[in-house]
This record gives sequence, structure tokens and C-alpha cells, in this order.
Amino acid sequence: MKLKTFISIHSILLFLFGLGFLLVPAMMLTVYGTSTNSTGLLTARVFGICTIQLSLILWSCRNELGSRILKTLIILLFFGNVLAFTLALHAQISGIFNSLGWTNVALYLLFAFGYGYFLLGYKIESDKN
Repeated sequence: MKLKTFISIHSILLFLFGLGFLLVPAMMLTVYGTSTNSTGLLTARVFGICTIQLSLILWSCRNELGSRILKTLIILLFFGNVLAFTLALHAQISGIFNSLGWTNVALYLLFAFGYGYFLLGYKIESDKN
């Protein structure tokens, strides 16, 4: 798979999850077998906005192959997904979410491995001389 395709898939998934948490946070949490109060719903909506912002940043950078900004973004996405995987795994083992929570664990792990893979082979165009 090419980096542009990988980033596009990640961007679309982030946008869909973000939209869900922004527009229907209670339903999104119910799907995972949990609920929250009004403060948690507000926090979920803010999470949705941040997720949509990240998806738009990814979408707009997906064509910048060979740039330093994209390499920096890949590094940050690698570490962010490693941390998110760790948090999601802890939440799942702690019983916070139902079995659907394992999909989050798997997705964060998949994206961490993916960005790690692309990071190892990433070349900045000015360094290709």
C-alpha cells in the first residue's frame, strides 16, 4: 500500500468517528457499552471536533510526499497511535468498554505499525540526491 492511500484511509476513518462523536456522542458511547453525564458528552463532542481537525490535516497533507512536514506528521502519528493503543488496551482490559472496544485497540495498533513502516522507508526529496 502506498503512503498516500494509507493516509487517505486514516483520514476518512477519523472524519467518520469525529462526526459521530460531534453529532451523536451518547449513541457512540452506547455502542461501546458505556454512558456518561453532560460533562462527558461535551468532552466527547470536543474530541469529535479534534478528530475531524486531524482528519482534515491528514487529507490536506496526503499529497505532500517527500516533504519535511509530512515526515514530521508521520512521526507524530506513529507516537500518537502507540499512546492511543496503550490507552485503549488498558481501557479494554479494565472492562470500560464492551467487546467492540477491541476494534479501537486493533485500529490504533494497525495505524501505529503502518506509520512505523512508512517512517522507516520515508525519504525527504531534498535528501534523495
